[in-house]
Amino acid sequence: MGKRAQQKRAAKHAKQAKQCTAAASRNAATFAAVAANLPQLTSMDDILFGPLATPWGDFTDAYATVADALAAAEEVGGVLSCFSFDDSGEYERSLRHGADGWTYEMALYPRGTLRELVKTSWLDADDQDQAVEQLHRLLAAYVPENLRHPELQTVQRPSTTSVPRIGWAQSLPMAGMQTWEDVRLAEKDLPLFALAPLADGPGRSYGPLLEETFALFRAHGLSVRDCAGCGAPVTDRHPHWPGVLVSVENEYGPVCDRSRLEGESVQRVGHILDAAQARPAGKLTGKEQKVQCQHCAVHVTEQHPDWPGVWTEAGGYSRPICAVVGSGCSDDLSYDLVDCVYPHVPVGAGEGPTAAAIAAAKKGGYFFQPRLPSFLEG
Repeated sequence: MGKRAQQKRAAKHAKQAKQCTAAASRNAATFAAVAANLPQLTSMDDILFGPLATPWGDFTDAYATVADALAAAEEVGGVLSCFSFDDSGEYERSLRHGADGWTYEMALYPRGTLRELVKTSWLDADDQDQAVEQLHRLLAAYVPENLRHPELQTVQRPSTTSVPRIGWAQSLPMAGMQTWEDVRLAEKDLPLFALAPLADGPGRSYGPLLEETFALFRAHGLSVRDCAGCGAPVTDRHPHWPGVLVSVENEYGPVCDRSRLEGESVQRVGHILDAAQARPAGKLTGKEQKVQCQHCAVHVTEQHPDWPGVWTEAGGYSRPICAVVGSGCSDDLSYDLVDCVYPHVPVGAGEGPTAAAIAAAKKGGYFFQPRLPSFLEG
Protein backbone atom coordinates (compact mmCIF):
# COMPACT_ATOMS: atom_id res chain seq x y z
CA MET A 1 0.00 0.00 0.00
CA GLY A 2 1.38 3.43 -0.99
CA LYS A 3 2.21 6.13 1.52
CA ARG A 4 -0.59 8.39 0.23
CA ALA A 5 -3.16 5.59 0.59
CA GLN A 6 -1.96 4.90 4.15
CA GLN A 7 -2.29 8.59 5.03
CA LYS A 8 -5.80 8.68 3.56
CA ARG A 9 -6.87 5.59 5.53
CA ALA A 10 -5.34 6.96 8.74
CA ALA A 11 -7.19 10.24 8.24
CA LYS A 12 -10.44 8.34 7.70
CA HIS A 13 -9.93 6.29 10.87
CA ALA A 14 -9.13 9.43 12.84
CA LYS A 15 -12.32 11.09 11.58
CA GLN A 16 -14.39 8.02 12.53
CA ALA A 17 -12.83 7.91 15.99
CA LYS A 18 -13.59 11.60 16.47
CA GLN A 19 -17.23 11.05 15.40
CA CYS A 20 -17.60 8.10 17.80
CA THR A 21 -16.14 10.14 20.66
CA ALA A 22 -18.51 13.02 19.92
CA ALA A 23 -21.50 10.68 19.69
CA ALA A 24 -20.58 9.01 22.98
CA SER A 25 -20.28 12.42 24.61
CA ARG A 26 -23.71 13.49 23.29
CA ASN A 27 -25.32 10.24 24.42
CA ALA A 28 -23.74 10.46 27.88
CA ALA A 29 -25.04 14.02 28.26
CA THR A 30 -28.51 12.93 27.13
CA PHE A 31 -28.65 9.99 29.53
CA ALA A 32 -27.41 12.24 32.35
CA ALA A 33 -30.22 14.70 31.61
CA VAL A 34 -32.76 11.85 31.56
CA ALA A 35 -31.44 10.49 34.85
CA ALA A 36 -31.75 13.94 36.41
CA ASN A 37 -35.47 13.92 35.59
CA LEU A 38 -36.15 10.51 37.15
CA PRO A 39 -37.41 10.15 40.73
CA GLN A 40 -34.53 9.97 43.19
CA LEU A 41 -34.37 7.21 45.80
CA THR A 42 -32.86 8.88 48.86
CA SER A 43 -32.89 6.10 51.46
CA MET A 44 -32.76 2.34 51.85
CA ASP A 45 -36.47 2.43 52.77
CA ASP A 46 -37.18 4.03 49.38
CA ILE A 47 -35.21 1.30 47.63
CA LEU A 48 -36.78 -1.57 49.56
CA PHE A 49 -40.33 -0.36 50.12
CA GLY A 50 -40.91 2.64 47.84
CA PRO A 51 -42.03 0.59 44.81
CA LEU A 52 -44.44 -1.36 47.06
CA ALA A 53 -46.14 1.66 48.57
CA THR A 54 -49.71 2.46 47.48
CA PRO A 55 -51.75 5.66 47.71
CA TRP A 56 -54.31 3.87 49.90
CA GLY A 57 -51.53 2.60 52.15
CA ASP A 58 -50.21 6.15 52.43
CA PHE A 59 -53.76 7.34 53.19
CA THR A 60 -54.26 4.88 56.06
CA ASP A 61 -50.79 5.70 57.36
CA ALA A 62 -51.66 9.41 57.38
CA TYR A 63 -54.96 8.74 59.19
CA ALA A 64 -54.28 6.02 61.71
CA THR A 65 -57.94 5.50 62.55
CA VAL A 66 -61.26 5.96 60.79
CA ALA A 67 -62.08 8.69 63.32
CA ASP A 68 -58.95 10.61 62.29
CA ALA A 69 -60.00 10.46 58.63
CA LEU A 70 -63.56 11.54 59.39
CA ALA A 71 -62.28 14.51 61.38
CA ALA A 72 -60.03 15.52 58.45
CA ALA A 73 -62.92 15.09 56.00
CA GLU A 74 -65.11 17.33 58.13
CA GLU A 75 -62.43 20.02 58.17
CA VAL A 76 -62.21 20.08 54.34
CA GLY A 77 -65.96 20.23 53.69
CA GLY A 78 -67.26 16.71 54.13
CA VAL A 79 -65.35 14.75 51.47
CA LEU A 80 -61.95 13.07 51.68
CA SER A 81 -60.85 10.89 48.76
CA CYS A 82 -57.98 8.64 47.74
CA PHE A 83 -57.43 7.51 44.14
CA SER A 84 -55.38 4.40 43.44
CA PHE A 85 -55.20 1.57 40.97
CA ASP A 86 -53.95 -1.98 40.98
CA ASP A 87 -54.07 -4.97 38.67
CA SER A 88 -57.81 -5.41 39.18
CA GLY A 89 -58.94 -1.86 38.46
CA GLU A 90 -58.75 1.87 39.03
CA TYR A 91 -60.59 2.99 42.16
CA GLU A 92 -61.40 6.04 44.22
CA ARG A 93 -62.24 5.53 47.89
CA SER A 94 -64.07 8.41 49.55
CA LEU A 95 -65.44 9.36 52.94
CA ARG A 96 -68.55 11.48 52.33
CA HIS A 97 -71.03 13.28 54.55
CA GLY A 98 -74.62 13.58 53.35
CA ALA A 99 -78.21 13.57 54.52
CA ASP A 100 -77.81 10.02 55.84
CA GLY A 101 -74.59 10.77 57.72
CA TRP A 102 -71.10 9.50 56.86
CA THR A 103 -70.69 6.97 54.05
CA TYR A 104 -67.75 5.11 52.56
CA GLU A 105 -67.85 5.12 48.75
CA MET A 106 -65.93 2.87 46.37
CA ALA A 107 -65.84 4.14 42.77
CA LEU A 108 -64.55 2.08 39.85
CA TYR A 109 -63.55 3.83 36.61
CA PRO A 110 -63.14 2.62 33.02
CA ARG A 111 -59.54 2.12 31.99
CA GLY A 112 -57.45 1.21 28.98
CA THR A 113 -59.24 1.32 25.63
CA LEU A 114 -62.66 1.72 27.27
CA ARG A 115 -61.48 4.82 29.09
CA GLU A 116 -60.02 6.08 25.82
CA LEU A 117 -63.38 5.62 24.12
CA VAL A 118 -65.08 7.57 26.92
CA LYS A 119 -62.57 10.42 26.50
CA THR A 120 -62.66 10.57 22.70
CA SER A 121 -66.46 10.41 22.59
CA TRP A 122 -66.65 13.36 25.00
CA LEU A 123 -64.05 15.34 23.03
CA ASP A 124 -65.95 14.62 19.80
CA ALA A 125 -69.29 15.80 21.17
CA ASP A 126 -70.82 19.05 19.88
CA ASP A 127 -72.62 19.44 23.22
CA GLN A 128 -70.25 18.17 25.90
CA ASP A 129 -72.69 18.77 28.77
CA GLN A 130 -75.18 16.53 27.03
CA ALA A 131 -72.41 14.01 26.40
CA VAL A 132 -71.84 13.73 30.16
CA GLU A 133 -75.50 12.72 30.63
CA GLN A 134 -75.21 10.27 27.72
CA LEU A 135 -72.10 8.72 29.28
CA HIS A 136 -73.95 8.20 32.57
CA ARG A 137 -76.69 6.29 30.77
CA LEU A 138 -74.16 4.45 28.61
CA LEU A 139 -72.11 3.16 31.56
CA ALA A 140 -75.27 2.00 33.32
CA ALA A 141 -76.36 0.10 30.19
CA TYR A 142 -72.82 -1.27 29.70
CA VAL A 143 -73.20 -3.43 32.83
CA PRO A 144 -74.65 -6.88 31.91
CA GLU A 145 -78.06 -7.59 33.41
CA ASN A 146 -76.74 -10.39 35.62
CA LEU A 147 -74.29 -7.94 37.28
CA ARG A 148 -76.69 -5.06 37.83
CA HIS A 149 -77.45 -4.30 41.45
CA PRO A 150 -79.80 -1.73 43.02
CA GLU A 151 -76.98 -0.22 45.07
CA LEU A 152 -74.70 0.33 42.05
CA GLN A 153 -74.89 3.75 40.44
CA THR A 154 -72.96 5.83 37.93
CA VAL A 155 -71.27 8.89 39.41
CA GLN A 156 -69.24 11.86 38.25
CA ARG A 157 -66.40 12.89 40.52
CA PRO A 158 -63.98 15.84 40.34
CA SER A 159 -61.49 15.53 37.50
CA THR A 160 -57.95 16.85 37.30
CA THR A 161 -58.51 18.00 33.69
CA SER A 162 -61.39 19.26 31.55
CA VAL A 163 -62.42 15.67 30.72
CA PRO A 164 -65.18 14.45 33.08
CA ARG A 165 -64.42 11.56 35.43
CA ILE A 166 -67.38 9.15 35.32
CA GLY A 167 -67.61 5.63 36.70
CA TRP A 168 -69.57 3.18 38.80
CA ALA A 169 -69.87 3.47 42.58
CA GLN A 170 -71.30 1.77 45.65
CA SER A 171 -71.59 3.22 49.15
CA LEU A 172 -71.66 1.81 52.67
CA PRO A 173 -72.69 3.52 55.92
CA MET A 174 -69.72 4.30 58.17
CA ALA A 175 -71.66 3.51 61.35
CA GLY A 176 -69.81 0.89 63.37
CA MET A 177 -66.56 1.13 61.39
CA GLN A 178 -63.76 2.02 63.78
CA THR A 179 -60.67 0.54 62.12
CA TRP A 180 -59.46 0.22 58.54
CA GLU A 181 -59.76 -3.54 58.95
CA ASP A 182 -63.49 -2.99 59.56
CA VAL A 183 -63.62 -1.06 56.29
CA ARG A 184 -61.72 -3.74 54.41
CA LEU A 185 -64.04 -6.50 55.63
CA ALA A 186 -67.13 -4.45 54.77
CA GLU A 187 -66.00 -3.72 51.20
CA LYS A 188 -64.50 -7.06 50.18
CA ASP A 189 -67.74 -8.58 48.87
CA LEU A 190 -69.22 -5.49 47.21
CA PRO A 191 -71.00 -6.23 43.89
CA LEU A 192 -68.94 -3.36 42.45
CA PHE A 193 -65.84 -5.56 42.25
CA ALA A 194 -67.59 -7.90 39.81
CA LEU A 195 -67.48 -5.06 37.26
CA ALA A 196 -63.69 -4.70 37.39
CA PRO A 197 -62.94 -7.12 34.49
CA LEU A 198 -65.40 -5.19 32.31
CA ALA A 199 -63.70 -1.86 33.01
CA ASP A 200 -61.07 -2.71 30.37
CA GLY A 201 -63.70 -3.77 27.83
CA PRO A 202 -65.58 -7.09 27.65
CA GLY A 203 -62.99 -9.84 27.33
CA ARG A 204 -60.34 -7.45 26.10
CA SER A 205 -57.44 -6.46 28.34
CA TYR A 206 -55.90 -3.38 26.69
CA GLY A 207 -56.76 -4.73 23.24
CA PRO A 208 -59.10 -3.38 20.55
CA LEU A 209 -62.67 -3.02 21.77
CA LEU A 210 -65.47 -5.15 20.45
CA GLU A 211 -67.67 -3.65 17.74
CA GLU A 212 -70.62 -4.16 20.08
CA THR A 213 -69.05 -1.64 22.46
CA PHE A 214 -68.82 1.00 19.74
CA ALA A 215 -72.42 0.21 18.74
CA LEU A 216 -73.58 0.72 22.33
CA PHE A 217 -71.93 4.16 22.45
CA ARG A 218 -73.57 5.13 19.17
CA ALA A 219 -76.95 3.87 20.41
CA HIS A 220 -76.66 6.41 23.24
CA GLY A 221 -76.05 9.26 20.80
CA LEU A 222 -72.26 9.45 21.21
CA SER A 223 -69.88 9.94 18.31
CA VAL A 224 -67.16 7.27 18.35
CA ARG A 225 -64.46 6.39 15.85
CA ASP A 226 -61.70 3.79 15.83
CA CYS A 227 -58.55 3.58 13.74
CA ALA A 228 -58.77 0.97 10.99
CA GLY A 229 -55.05 0.36 11.37
CA CYS A 230 -54.59 -0.23 15.10
CA GLY A 231 -58.10 -0.23 16.56
CA ALA A 232 -57.52 2.67 18.96
CA PRO A 233 -60.43 5.05 19.63
CA VAL A 234 -59.50 8.37 18.00
CA THR A 235 -60.64 11.97 17.84
CA ASP A 236 -59.67 14.96 15.73
CA ARG A 237 -60.73 17.40 18.48
CA HIS A 238 -57.83 16.95 20.87
CA PRO A 239 -56.96 20.39 22.31
CA HIS A 240 -53.40 20.25 20.99
CA TRP A 241 -54.00 18.30 17.77
CA PRO A 242 -56.97 20.02 16.08
CA GLY A 243 -57.90 18.34 12.82
CA VAL A 244 -55.46 15.42 13.39
CA LEU A 245 -56.73 11.95 14.33
CA VAL A 246 -55.19 11.15 17.71
CA SER A 247 -55.52 8.63 20.52
CA VAL A 248 -55.51 10.00 24.06
CA GLU A 249 -54.65 7.01 26.24
CA ASN A 250 -50.97 6.42 25.55
CA GLU A 251 -47.82 7.97 24.15
CA TYR A 252 -48.61 7.11 20.53
CA GLY A 253 -50.94 10.10 20.13
CA PRO A 254 -51.34 10.70 16.37
CA VAL A 255 -49.13 7.72 15.45
CA CYS A 256 -50.63 4.40 14.29
CA ASP A 257 -48.68 1.13 14.49
CA ARG A 258 -50.83 -0.51 11.76
CA SER A 259 -50.87 -3.77 13.77
CA ARG A 260 -54.32 -4.70 12.45
CA LEU A 261 -53.16 -4.37 8.86
CA GLU A 262 -49.99 -6.39 9.49
CA GLY A 263 -47.83 -3.62 8.12
CA GLU A 264 -44.83 -2.18 9.91
CA SER A 265 -42.73 0.85 9.10
CA VAL A 266 -39.75 2.45 10.76
CA GLN A 267 -41.28 5.79 9.89
CA ARG A 268 -44.36 7.03 11.72
CA VAL A 269 -47.71 7.11 9.93
CA GLY A 270 -51.05 8.50 11.08
CA HIS A 271 -54.33 6.89 12.12
CA ILE A 272 -56.84 6.03 9.39
CA LEU A 273 -60.60 5.51 9.47
CA ASP A 274 -60.71 3.27 6.40
CA ALA A 275 -58.27 0.43 5.69
CA ALA A 276 -58.23 1.50 2.03
CA GLN A 277 -56.39 4.66 3.12
CA ALA A 278 -53.38 2.65 4.31
CA ARG A 279 -50.20 3.12 2.29
CA PRO A 280 -46.45 2.87 2.83
CA ALA A 281 -44.79 5.72 4.69
CA GLY A 282 -43.81 8.63 2.49
CA LYS A 283 -40.35 10.12 2.27
CA LEU A 284 -38.98 13.63 2.31
CA THR A 285 -37.20 14.97 -0.75
CA GLY A 286 -34.61 16.89 1.25
CA LYS A 287 -35.76 20.16 -0.30
CA GLU A 288 -38.41 20.95 2.30
CA GLN A 289 -38.15 24.08 4.39
CA LYS A 290 -36.99 23.17 7.90
CA VAL A 291 -36.90 24.97 11.22
CA GLN A 292 -35.88 23.93 14.71
CA CYS A 293 -38.35 22.85 17.38
CA GLN A 294 -38.05 25.17 20.37
CA HIS A 295 -38.56 22.35 22.90
CA CYS A 296 -36.62 19.33 21.62
CA ALA A 297 -34.25 21.10 19.17
CA VAL A 298 -34.80 18.66 16.26
CA HIS A 299 -35.36 20.08 12.79
CA VAL A 300 -39.00 19.94 11.71
CA THR A 301 -41.01 20.58 8.56
CA GLU A 302 -44.68 21.09 7.69
CA GLN A 303 -44.19 19.47 4.29
CA HIS A 304 -43.92 15.78 5.13
CA PRO A 305 -46.24 13.78 2.80
CA ASP A 306 -47.68 11.75 5.71
CA TRP A 307 -48.25 14.77 7.97
CA PRO A 308 -49.34 17.71 5.80
CA GLY A 309 -49.57 20.88 7.83
CA VAL A 310 -48.18 19.20 10.96
CA TRP A 311 -44.70 20.03 12.21
CA THR A 312 -42.85 16.73 11.83
CA GLU A 313 -39.28 15.64 12.43
CA ALA A 314 -37.43 16.19 9.19
CA GLY A 315 -35.25 13.09 9.46
CA GLY A 316 -35.02 9.66 11.02
CA TYR A 317 -38.41 8.39 12.12
CA SER A 318 -40.36 11.47 10.97
CA ARG A 319 -42.03 11.83 14.36
CA PRO A 320 -44.76 14.45 14.78
CA ILE A 321 -44.43 14.04 18.56
CA CYS A 322 -42.18 16.32 20.54
CA ALA A 323 -42.92 16.25 24.24
CA VAL A 324 -43.79 13.01 25.97
CA VAL A 325 -45.39 12.92 29.40
CA GLY A 326 -43.68 10.35 31.59
CA SER A 327 -44.79 8.32 34.57
CA GLY A 328 -43.88 10.70 37.36
CA CYS A 329 -47.40 11.98 38.06
CA SER A 330 -49.74 10.59 40.69
CA ASP A 331 -52.47 8.03 39.98
CA ASP A 332 -55.06 10.77 40.34
CA LEU A 333 -53.42 13.04 37.76
CA SER A 334 -52.49 10.30 35.31
CA TYR A 335 -56.04 8.93 35.18
CA ASP A 336 -57.56 12.04 33.60
CA LEU A 337 -54.55 12.97 31.50
CA VAL A 338 -55.39 13.69 27.86
CA ASP A 339 -52.27 15.64 26.96
CA CYS A 340 -50.25 12.44 26.70
CA VAL A 341 -48.16 13.77 23.81
CA TYR A 342 -47.55 17.20 22.35
CA PRO A 343 -46.73 18.44 18.83
CA HIS A 344 -43.50 20.16 17.90
CA VAL A 345 -43.46 23.93 18.34
CA PRO A 346 -41.11 25.64 15.85
CA VAL A 347 -38.74 28.37 16.93
CA GLY A 348 -40.39 31.74 16.51
CA ALA A 349 -43.93 30.42 16.87
CA GLY A 350 -44.40 32.25 20.16
CA GLU A 351 -45.91 31.01 23.40
CA GLY A 352 -49.24 29.60 22.22
CA PRO A 353 -51.52 27.12 24.03
CA THR A 354 -49.32 24.10 23.27
CA ALA A 355 -46.13 25.76 24.47
CA ALA A 356 -47.95 26.87 27.61
CA ALA A 357 -49.22 23.32 28.22
CA ILE A 358 -45.69 21.93 27.86
CA ALA A 359 -44.41 24.51 30.35
CA ALA A 360 -47.17 23.55 32.79
CA ALA A 361 -46.36 19.84 32.37
CA LYS A 362 -42.71 20.50 33.17
CA LYS A 363 -43.66 22.54 36.22
CA GLY A 364 -46.06 19.86 37.39
CA GLY A 365 -43.25 17.33 37.66
CA TYR A 366 -44.48 14.68 35.23
CA PHE A 367 -42.80 15.86 32.07
CA PHE A 368 -40.22 13.43 30.69
CA GLN A 369 -37.68 15.23 28.53
CA PRO A 370 -35.34 14.87 26.65
CA ARG A 371 -36.12 11.74 24.68
CA LEU A 372 -33.61 8.93 24.66
CA PRO A 373 -31.26 8.98 21.65
CA SER A 374 -31.93 6.62 18.77
CA PHE A 375 -28.76 4.79 17.77
CA LEU A 376 -30.45 3.72 14.52
CA GLU A 377 -30.69 7.23 13.18
CA GLY A 378 -26.95 7.76 12.96
